[in-house]
Amino acid sequence: MTYRNLDARLIRALQRDARRSLRSLAEELDVSPSTVGHRLTDLVERGVVRGFKPDLDYAKLGLGLVAITKIKARGDALPAIVDELRQDPRLTHVYEITGDFDILVIGRFRDEAEMNGEIKRMLSLSGIEGTNTSIVLSTAKEGADLDVDAGLADA
Repeated sequence: MTYRNLDARLIRALQRDARRSLRSLAEELDVSPSTVGHRLTDLVERGVVRGFKPDLDYAKLGLGLVAITKIKARGDALPAIVDELRQDPRLTHVYEITGDFDILVIGRFRDEAEMNGEIKRMLSLSGIEGTNTSIVLSTAKEGADLDVDAGLADA
């Protein structure tokens, strides 16, 4: 078995449950716990595995409103706007994108008033020329894990 193959199997096992012990992972992967530990350390050091986080139900935490906002920005202001948005804890995703808009953000809010306040704050940032916001009505798929085999070749 190659390291690439073992790494892919290890990542898939971690995607199912990242809280498992090295011994439990080793049993599933049919390798020694020290091998799992070495492979995991390597994946962390290379930046492939960036952390271990709980899978939260944000609605149960009172953050059930999801809004997707596209932002039109003046080109020279783009880096400063992205940096400002990155620091907002209500925004879970901040992307620079191509097309008619320059930035796409996804945020989670308690209610419409909190969302509205965030949109107004965004509009007050220097260099933002306009926004277009959509509220998510239902979630068909979110946070799905990708098949890692293809990406490990270059990692």
